[in-house]
Amino acid sequence: MNPVVIVTRPAAAGERLHGRLIASGWDAVWCPAFDLGAAPDARAASTVLQTLQRFDLVVFVSPNAVRASLSLVEQPWPTGVAIGAVGEATAAAVRAELALAPGTAVIAPAGDAAGSEAFWAAWIDSGKSARRVLILRAQHGREWLAERFSEAGAEVEVLPVYTRTEHRLDASAGTLLQQAMAEQRPPLAVFSSSEAVDALDRQLSAQDGAAQWLRNGCALATHERIRERLLDAGYKRVEMTAADDEAVVARLESFRRSRFEPL
Repeated sequence: MNPVVIVTRPAAAGERLHGRLIASGWDAVWCPAFDLGAAPDARAASTVLQTLQRFDLVVFVSPNAVRASLSLVEQPWPTGVAIGAVGEATAAAVRAELALAPGTAVIAPAGDAAGSEAFWAAWIDSGKSARRVLILRAQHGREWLAERFSEAGAEVEVLPVYTRTEHRLDASAGTLLQQAMAEQRPPLAVFSSSEAVDALDRQLSAQDGAAQWLRNGCALATHERIRERLLDAGYKRVEMTAADDEAVVARLESFRRSRFEPL
C-alpha cells in the first residue's frame, strides 16, 4: 500500500519540498512544525544589525535567520566581521543572500554536518577567536552555543530576528491524514528538527491512534540528534538522510523501490 509522506519542515523550504514530492507522484502532506514570522521587536533588531562592525563574529542559526535579517542588516557586510553558519544550508543562504565584503570568513561545518556542536568544532578548527559574538536566532534556541562562547571568554549577545510559533494543523491536512489512517496507509514522516517530533504529536492529538500510527511507520531524520529523539519517542523505524531536497527525495525513492511496508 502506498505510503503518505508527512513533511514537517517549516516555511518556504518545507513548502518547496512538499511541492517537489507532489510533482514526483508522492501523496504528501505538509504539516510544518512551526510558523515563522517577523522579528518580535523589529526596531531593536534593526538597531543592533546596523552596528555589526561592533562584533568579531555573527552567527546565523538557520537559513531563516539569514532571510529574516536581509531588510535589517547593514550592506555590504562590514569588513573584518566573520560569519558563522550552523550548517551548509545556512552557509549557502549567507553566500546567496548577503553582499559579503571581499575576504569575509564564513565558518561552517563541512559536508552534511550541522548543528551547534558541529559548528563549534568547525569554529575551533578554524583557529579564530572572537571577543564579541552576535547570535541571530528566533525567540529561543542555541543556548548551548552561546554558553560555549561565553565559557571561552567572549561577550555574547543573542538577537531574535524572527519568531517561531507552533503550527496548528489546518483542516485540509487533517482530513488527508485521517483518511490515510483509516486506509491503514503507512506514514513516512520527514523531520528536520528535534522539536518537530513533539510538535507533530500535538498537531495530531485530536485524532485517535495517530501517535501509534506514526510510530509504526517510518521516520526520516536529517541529524543524529533528531534520530535519537525519535527513538526515545518510540518510533520503531528511523532512517537517516542528508537535509537537502535532493537527498530527501532520493531516500524516499529508495523506499518506493523497496515497496515500503510498515512494521
